[in-house]
Amino acid sequence: MMYPMLAVAQIGSPLREKIATIAAHGGDTRFFQFAAQAPHIVELYWVQFYQDVFFKGVLPVRLKEIVRLRLAALNGCSFCQVGDRASAIANGVTPTEVDALFGDGQCPSFSATEQAAADAATRMSNFDSEAVLDEALQARLTQHLSASELVELFTVIGILTGMARMLLAAGFISRTCEILPQD
Repeated sequence: MMYPMLAVAQIGSPLREKIATIAAHGGDTRFFQFAAQAPHIVELYWVQFYQDVFFKGVLPVRLKEIVRLRLAALNGCSFCQVGDRASAIANGVTPTEVDALFGDGQCPSFSATEQAAADAATRMSNFDSEAVLDEALQARLTQHLSASELVELFTVIGILTGMARMLLAAGFISRTCEILPQD
């Protein structure tokens, strides 16, 4: 891959902190070093999306962490798998639940809302052959989430899935990455 990269010392916050976290866990930081060359994209994705929607918004952060980890498991994104585990655990997802998300996505400790969201992430991932929310899943989602919560959930899944597709197509991740062991 021959994309131009910035040296980490040239990259400002919050991206430098993200790079440090990923690097500390042995993850690949090339995409972040490439993306840092477009500050407006850094602002859009790591500030407006993550700070203003993902870590705020109308849905509980724990639920969004469940969705994000399920997508990371399905999309094979190694730096997401590395960095997002710690964030999920810090936001109340247990190690057992993390393991379930990297398995079949089913966990008895998930609330009905959390399980429906994890199932939606599975169906909306890049690698689901049908990629359609069937009527039963739609009913579960609408039973547990308000309209504004559904909009946020679908937008979070859509943005994360779109980013995964871009990372795959551009060669920053492979279709399947080794799931790295965690300390």
